[in-house]
Amino acid sequence: MDVSTACFPREASLNELLHEPIIALMMASDGVHSDDIRNLYRKMERKVETRRSRDLDAMERCFIR
Repeated sequence: MDVSTACFPREASLNELLHEPIIALMMASDGVHSDDIRNLYRKMERKVETRRSRDLDAMERCFIR
């Protein structure tokens, strides 16, 4: 474990996860490429952002008049 994360643990980044040997082996056995995962992540990120924006708009309509 890195000294910088020993005291302040954090979640691994997507790049860190995709570079883990066991994950690379599993992805290879499934025929999945890191670009596939990155594209899926970006797609989900856009969906979350759209939903968040829509929810904020709805809250503004309900509570800010």
